[in-house]
Amino acid sequence: MKQASHFTGLLRAFRWHRRWFAAIFAAIAVLAGLNAINANAAGLREVVVAARQLNGGATLAEGDLRLVRLPNDAVPAGALTDPTGLIGRTVTATLPERRVLVEADLLGGIDGLSSGHLALPVQFADGPAVALLRTGVRIDVLGPQAGSGGYRAVASNVRVITVVADAASSGPFGGDESGPVLLEVDAEQAAAILAAASIGSVSFALR
Repeated sequence: MKQASHFTGLLRAFRWHRRWFAAIFAAIAVLAGLNAINANAAGLREVVVAARQLNGGATLAEGDLRLVRLPNDAVPAGALTDPTGLIGRTVTATLPERRVLVEADLLGGIDGLSSGHLALPVQFADGPAVALLRTGVRIDVLGPQAGSGGYRAVASNVRVITVVADAASSGPFGGDESGPVLLEVDAEQAAAILAAASIGSVSFALR
């Protein structure tokens, strides 16, 4: 009887104070929800991604980039987090939409120019062969030899910075089916390539 009376008293108290109990339960639910959100947010990182497909050689504008939150395990090493500092930089290779940007995707980053080197745009004679080139590939630039009618290596072991896709003709090399190729060269190599291009078309050999 005492246990039943005690239970009845608790039930009566609950009925009298049900609004207070409801408020307490609601507060507990809100706190639990906030804890879950914070736990999920703690596993996310805000990174810069391509807002659309970006072609190699393109100069980044504000509308080319956006911020998204991704799980930590989906974020590559070196992912960029501040889009404002990237405006005006050049894309080294074609990037698909929603690709997370890292320094190696842009000129001037980890894979940018070495000290004392230049970025020289070269229009090669064999447009279809340019499709074989990728960022980081090493090539020998071949050009005509003055007075001999033959070809020779005018610059050896040159690194490809990027292949400019769908670009209009530019620079001193004239137009062709493909866009120019940006090469990392020193001053001597740049002079030799320009001299060969002034005589005739230049080509390349893969290393």
